Order: sequence, then structure tokens, then C-alpha cells
Amino acid sequence: MKQTLLCVSCHVAYYHYILIPDIFQEAGLPLWLRPYEVLCTSSYTALIETIPDTASLHSIKSRYPNISSLREFFIAKYQENSPSFKLAQRNFVESMAGYSLVCYLLQVKDRHNGNLLMDEEGHIIHIDFGFMLSNSPGGVNFESAPFKLTRELLEVMDSDAEGIPSEFFDYFKVLCIQGFLTCRKHAESIILLVEMLQDSGFPCFKGGPRTIQNLRKRFHLNLTEEQCVSLVLSLISSSLDAWRTRQYDYYQRVLNGIL
Repeated sequence: MKQTLLCVSCHVAYYHYILIPDIFQEAGLPLWLRPYEVLCTSSYTALIETIPDTASLHSIKSRYPNISSLREFFIAKYQENSPSFKLAQRNFVESMAGYSLVCYLLQVKDRHNGNLLMDEEGHIIHIDFGFMLSNSPGGVNFESAPFKLTRELLEVMDSDAEGIPSEFFDYFKVLCIQGFLTCRKHAESIILLVEMLQDSGFPCFKGGPRTIQNLRKRFHLNLTEEQCVSLVLSLISSSLDAWRTRQYDYYQRVLNGIL
């Protein structure tokens, strides 16, 4: 069942990761996503594209045990205050904004550091979409924050767990606002991709009609653009080093050794 769930969920996510980058590109927005191919070969198996020149955050921490934070890794790899460091930060922020919006809209869960990759340019890449929409690990929706925005991710943006202002954290906020407003204009196309599979009977649709209803609600189509700005800022505030997100990472570290 896990393989079936992963196959179908990856297909749902894959089609959105093709559509949404096109939406951003057409709007001239720099939000960044890295789609990867998924080919279901049976009800229980699939071929999934390998993403080259990447490592999971877990692997990075395992490989460099003397580096205590993701920011320290950035400093060691790109040299603080250098042009390459600033470019890597920008790449990080543009990808964080893109994936944060997708994780919120599609309710992607199980976001531990084994499912977050980083490429050579500093982009964050999310993988493994086995839990999304109506289902979550253990069926308890423990990861209740809109998206993952822990202290170590904020530190790369020159911010902290309190969300102190910085050039790159402010840039993240602007991108999230612009990206949400743009996705909202294409809400029906995004929702349609989910509706096409809602009768499949798979766990990510176990909420029945509520799955689509809740997806539609997350676009907040009844709000004005000004109200949407406040909404997105509140989503970011709710995600800031959220306790449940930290506890889920702790659970994965204790149970599965994921750093």
C-alpha cells in the first residue's frame, strides 16, 4: 500500500510541479521548483528520476558532523559575503518560497530532512510525496504548520526563529505573496488536476469531497488581494520554527536517525 500511495501521490505532485513552475514563469516570477519524472510501472511500483548533484540535508549533516548548522555549511561551501554566497542564498530563498507554497496548497507532509535535498547552487528540492492532501504520517496531521520553516532554514536567510527582518527573509516574504497571488489566478487549473484523480480511492483522497473543498479553501478566493497579503504573512508567522515541525524532526531523529 505504501508503494501504491507513493506512486499515485508522486503523480499528483508531479503534474503540479509541471504546471506551477509554468505559472510562475509566465508571470515573470523567480520562484523555483525542480520537477522530476515519475513513471508508474504497476499498481505497486514506479520508476522515479534521480536528481543529480544533490544531497539531502540529512546526508549533509552526516557527512560534515563538525558543522553544526545549515548556515555554517553555506559559509564553508560558498564563503560568507562572497558573490557566490549571496547567489546561493538567493537560490535558496527562491526555491524555499516555491516549495513552501506548494506544500501549503497541496498539504505535503513528512517533511523531515531526508526528504529535503540541496543542489550545488543552494536550491532546496522537496522529494517523496507519499503524504499529501488528505493523508499524513500516522493519520494524525502532526505537522500542522502551513510549511516547514525551521530555525536552520531561517538562518540561511539571515533571520532567526523569531523571524527578524533581513534582506533575504523579506525577499522570501515578497516571493510568497507574489507566488500565492499568481497561483490564485490559476486556482481552477490547479484544482482540476486533483479532481481528475479524486475517485481513485487512494489514501491521499480519503477525505472524499472535502479533499477538493479544502484545497479550494486554501486559495481563499473570497479575499481581496490586500487581504491575501495579510493571509500569506500570517502563514509565514504560523510556520516560524513551529513547535510541531521541530517535534516531528525530533521524532524522525530518534526513530530513524534522520538528522
